[in-house]
Amino acid sequence: MSRVDAAVIAFMVTVMCILVLRPVADAIGLVDRPGGRKLHQGIVPLIGGICMFLGIVVALPLVEPPPYGLVPFLVAAGLLVVVGAIDDRFDVAPRVRLLAQATAALILCLGAGLVTRDLGNIFFLGDVPLGPLAIPFTLLVVVCVINAFNFLDGMDGLAGGVALSAILCAALAAMLFNSNAGLTLAAISIAVLMAFLIFNIPAQVNRPVRTFMGDAGSTLLGFIVVWLGLRLSTGPDEVISPVAALWIAAVPIFDFFIAFFRRLSRGQNPMSADREHFHHILQRAGLTDREVFAVMVGISLMVGMCGILAHHAGVHDGILFIALLVLCFVQYLLTRRAWRLQRWIGGRRRSLVRYARGERGE
Repeated sequence: MSRVDAAVIAFMVTVMCILVLRPVADAIGLVDRPGGRKLHQGIVPLIGGICMFLGIVVALPLVEPPPYGLVPFLVAAGLLVVVGAIDDRFDVAPRVRLLAQATAALILCLGAGLVTRDLGNIFFLGDVPLGPLAIPFTLLVVVCVINAFNFLDGMDGLAGGVALSAILCAALAAMLFNSNAGLTLAAISIAVLMAFLIFNIPAQVNRPVRTFMGDAGSTLLGFIVVWLGLRLSTGPDEVISPVAALWIAAVPIFDFFIAFFRRLSRGQNPMSADREHFHHILQRAGLTDREVFAVMVGISLMVGMCGILAHHAGVHDGILFIALLVLCFVQYLLTRRAWRLQRWIGGRRRSLVRYARGERGE
C-alpha cells in the first residue's frame, strides 16, 4: 500500500476512534475538568493522543516496504501513550513519566540506531564529534523535545498545530534532499493530526465534540517530531545536519528551556506548570485563542522552513547555529519583557479595530 493510501486510512481511523471513544472516556473518567489553571468550559474527553496512536498503529504497518524502525517506533510510542493516558486519568509521579520517556529514548537509540554522533560544523572548525557522549546526548535531546511539546499543550490546537508545522518541515527537508527518510511516518502523522485538529482547533463549530490530546498525545507528538529530526540527521540516510534538524522544532524547544531555567531561577520545580509561556503572554495581550493559534503555528512554520531552506541553500552550520542562538535570545527577551509586548500588541490591536471600523485615529 502507498503512503498516501495509508494516510487516508489513518485519518479515518483517528476520526472514528474519537467519535466512538468519547462516551467511553466519560464513563471511565478520562476527562479534563475546568478549575485552577484550566480555564476551559465543560468536561472534555482526553482521548486525542490515544486515537492518534491507534490511527498510526493501524496504518503504518500497511505501507510497503515497511518504514524504517517500525517495531522500535511503535513500542516506544506505545509506552509513552500508555503512561500518558494513565497520567491523564490518575496523575502519575513525575519520576515515572521521566523514566518512561528515558526508556522510549533508549529504544529509539538502541532499537532503531538513531544516535547523534556529532554536532556538525557549528564552530567553523570542522564537525564536533560526541564520542562516548553520543547516546547520553541523544537521550537528553529526545526527553527535552518530548517535554517541549508537553509544555506547549496549554490551549486548543496549539500543540497539535505546532507539531503539524514541525512535521511538515521535516517532510519538506526529505523532499528537498530527494530522500524517503521519514516520509511515510510524516505523511501518516500529518493525517492523524489533521483528524485530531477537527475536534481540537479553536472554533465554535466543533464545541459539541471538543477533544483534548492529554499527556498521551503531547508526548506522542514530541516523540514523532524528534524521531523524524533524528531520522533525517543521523545514520546512513542523513540528509540534514543536526543543527538544521533543530530548526524544525525551534520554537517549542526554546519555550521549554526558557520556562525550565525561569523556574529554576525562582527556586521552583522546573517541571511544574505555570501560565508564563509565550502563548499565555499573547493571550494576556488580548489575542483570542484563534489568533494565538495562528500566530504560534505561523511562527513555528516560518522558523522551521527558513532553517531547512537555508540549509538546502548551503548556509554554513555555524551560521545556522548562531542564528538559532539569536532567535532563542529574542524569544527570551519577549518573554522576559512580557508587559511591554502585551502593551504593544494591545495597542496595535486597538488601532486595527478602529481602522476596521473606519476610525482612522491612533
